Amino acid sequence: MRRAIAVLLTGLTLAACDQPASGGADPAKSSNAERYARDRQACQSQVGEQMRTRRRVEDSRRSVFDDPQDRYGRSELPDTMVEYGDAKSADRLLARCLEARGWSPQQQQKPWWQRITG
Repeated sequence: MRRAIAVLLTGLTLAACDQPASGGADPAKSSNAERYARDRQACQSQVGEQMRTRRRVEDSRRSVFDDPQDRYGRSELPDTMVEYGDAKSADRLLARCLEARGWSPQQQQKPWWQRITG
């Protein structure tokens, strides 16, 4: 009985591991690598300009109410949070730009745990 259960569990484990490897390169990207690189570079420059403009506006808005004495009790956490938010916004803008140019979003090809962590 134990041997049958062990064989069954081993078979189920091996069946779960025998999934097709879809984590490789996208066939459309590999066949048009030069076009993809050119589109990605154009999107990155567009996103970079948008993020610089957004950051300038946000910084000028904050500087209106900013007090130099206020920095004493303030840690680096708000700045770190702003940088993190900017990075996530830039990733979303880049994905939208590439999708508008006809490239499928990369997040659909990643497992769920990689989509929520990075």
